[in-house]
Amino acid sequence: MDTTILIILQILAAVLTAYLIYYAREKGKNQANKDDLKELTKIVEDVKTENSKEIELLKANLLVFSEKEKQIFSEEKEAIVIFFSQINTWIWDSLNIYIHEYSHANYQEIASRLILMRDNYNKTNVAFSKVKIIVDDDDLIASGHDAISKTLQLHHFVETLLKRLSSNLSWEKIMVDQVLQKDFDTLSDEMKNYYKSEGKKSREERKAITDEYFGQHGQTFNPAIASVNNFKDLSKKYLRK
Repeated sequence: MDTTILIILQILAAVLTAYLIYYAREKGKNQANKDDLKELTKIVEDVKTENSKEIELLKANLLVFSEKEKQIFSEEKEAIVIFFSQINTWIWDSLNIYIHEYSHANYQEIASRLILMRDNYNKTNVAFSKVKIIVDDDDLIASGHDAISKTLQLHHFVETLLKRLSSNLSWEKIMVDQVLQKDFDTLSDEMKNYYKSEGKKSREERKAITDEYFGQHGQTFNPAIASVNNFKDLSKKYLRK
């Protein structure tokens, strides 16, 4: 009996010892888990703080980017509008002329018209240079180049005829002034025939210039207008993106 009790007590002691050892281990684990949890919590809070800073920085950068995008778009719109306005000024203000209204009495105005044409051509190129720098659209840039090219063909056509007309009218003015300074009836037949011949050649040349202008003007004017309108249409699509 005593032996049985002793064995039971030994078993209980062993179980108690095992339990105490297990308890001690678990206690240690719990303490370790608590320490780990504190450390993990600190890490999470640090990450949240860092992420918050990154998010705020990202928001600030996005705001700056958005403002830059708005500014660039505004400058693109302004550059396109200025160029479109200038090329139309070049066409309608300086190249759209009434050639039959020039005579030996006002031919000096042709020189002013030629200066205006060249000035508008230069301004158009300057305006387009900004478009090429700021607008990022190959089709639109190509359309602008084509509009300038077609308008320049019209420019050369008009300029060539105006120079011919100016030369014709200036010579006619000289002839008229000479005749007015003299008594035509007292001139020799040779001089009379000379002035008549020069007058006839001058009128024929002026008519040829006028006929060429009205006969061929549409061949250069219409393509220029069509090309400018194509640029306008592409510009509308680009600015509505």
